[in-house]
Amino acid sequence: MIHTKAEILLNQRIVPDHFKMVLRLNGFKGKIKPGQFFHIRAGSGYDPLLRRPLSLHRIGDKPNIIELLYKVVGKGTQLMSRRSKGTYLDVIGPLGNGFKIEKAQRNFIIVAGGIGAAPLLALCDELAKFRKKSITVVLGAKFASYIVCEKEFKDLGAEVLIVTEDGSEGTKGLATDVLVDVIKRFDLRATTGPLADKDTSGITIGSYHPLVGVYTCGCKDMLKEIAKICKYYKLKAQASLEERMGCGLGACLGCVVNTINGYKRVCKDGPVFDLSEIAF
Repeated sequence: MIHTKAEILLNQRIVPDHFKMVLRLNGFKGKIKPGQFFHIRAGSGYDPLLRRPLSLHRIGDKPNIIELLYKVVGKGTQLMSRRSKGTYLDVIGPLGNGFKIEKAQRNFIIVAGGIGAAPLLALCDELAKFRKKSITVVLGAKFASYIVCEKEFKDLGAEVLIVTEDGSEGTKGLATDVLVDVIKRFDLRATTGPLADKDTSGITIGSYHPLVGVYTCGCKDMLKEIAKICKYYKLKAQASLEERMGCGLGACLGCVVNTINGYKRVCKDGPVFDLSEIAF
């Protein structure tokens, strides 16, 4: 972790209300994990008082170059959207934990709800390094104009499925509707996998444990539904949680989330959690 000044190399609107920002972290020489975040002072003074937590979107060609993806939703992000190239932001990070990649998994499923795509592209960069393994990305948005990172995910070799609530592009519905169809592709009874030469007549959906990992970020309602789906299909899922934060360091307890093991801090114990651990 470092507290530093970061030079803005790019601050560009990519779709309505969504911006990509590229920063150069002065003096940073460490490592950053997909899923970690940075706590950024949006203004030049103390208004707004609290920093804004933004997930790592992508690591640049040098360790101290990072990309952030954010949506303008309030005063802080509005101020950030007006910052110009060559100016500086006060930044603390990287903070929190990151995604854990299980190399034994043969297939990866990424589910992004809207701006939830922000921490998942850096993850996909890492997953793409594992050859002969499939990556399926489900991008959900309210409207076609709000879809982000489709090209970037495809460039990494991922199959991208678009879902919009109004049906303006891709499948009409919710990302979780498509997730079930994607999971069923890995039903061992319908593949040439390990059980191909065995009697599978007694196997029912939910009674096997395919080597599929699910990674997600989005609204609580979406995460709650994904948790149900993954529990039914006996899949491991990791989620990057979004919560309002005060200090970002675990001291103020302003971002606690209820888990099966009691309350935990999203900034310090997360933001990435085993989805089965969250008590919705």
